[in-house]
Amino acid sequence: MDNWKRNQAQRDAAWNYLLNILKPDIALLQECVPKAEFESHYNLIYREIGGHRKWGSAIIARNLLPIQEVVFNNAYEGAVIAADVTLSDGSQLTVISLYGIIDDDGYATTTLHRMLSDLTPLLNGRKGRNSFLVGGDYNASTQCDDHYGYRYPSHRLFFERLEDFGLVNCTARFHSEHVQTNRHRKSEVPWQNDYLHVSKKMAERLVSCDVIDNADVQELSDHNPVVATLDI
Repeated sequence: MDNWKRNQAQRDAAWNYLLNILKPDIALLQECVPKAEFESHYNLIYREIGGHRKWGSAIIARNLLPIQEVVFNNAYEGAVIAADVTLSDGSQLTVISLYGIIDDDGYATTTLHRMLSDLTPLLNGRKGRNSFLVGGDYNASTQCDDHYGYRYPSHRLFFERLEDFGLVNCTARFHSEHVQTNRHRKSEVPWQNDYLHVSKKMAERLVSCDVIDNADVQELSDHNPVVATLDI
């Protein structure tokens, strides 16, 4: 949502675009401060990162879909949030919003790997009885290791760890190449930093996964929404 770099008018417009144009059943949001007035239409879990940040991450679900936060040993509260969402057929989807914090040395992979370690009891302990949706602004890409000559290492290893948990890259299911999700003013590389991953059982229900890129989105954020449709 790019809250920290936008003015209030842009923030309001971004929420309007999300809720009234995209109209998701479930959304995983990063760099956001939720608007209180939308709560009549969506259930919300929001956690501020804190410190020098006055914004954080959120999971929202339409108010017909009950949502319950999942508490775990979390070293990065506000950057990682987990919740159980009860779907319309009564089944349960465990949803994880993941924001890759860049550490003081300029690495996102150091925090991302710690996050996956913290999530291991959840991702592994519920394997076989829960469906998973993991996504967000990872601040990481499978493009990075090759592009930077491994100067900022372990990006590919992070994605391999996601695969090891049985999670499937949704965009890769429908696009043979990377799809740009981040516009960086200091780089002309078409970075994909934003991803959705689902468990294999959910991947069988994937209908599409696309990145929304248009003039409205480019005005509201330096990231593009990743939108997946599942037949549930």
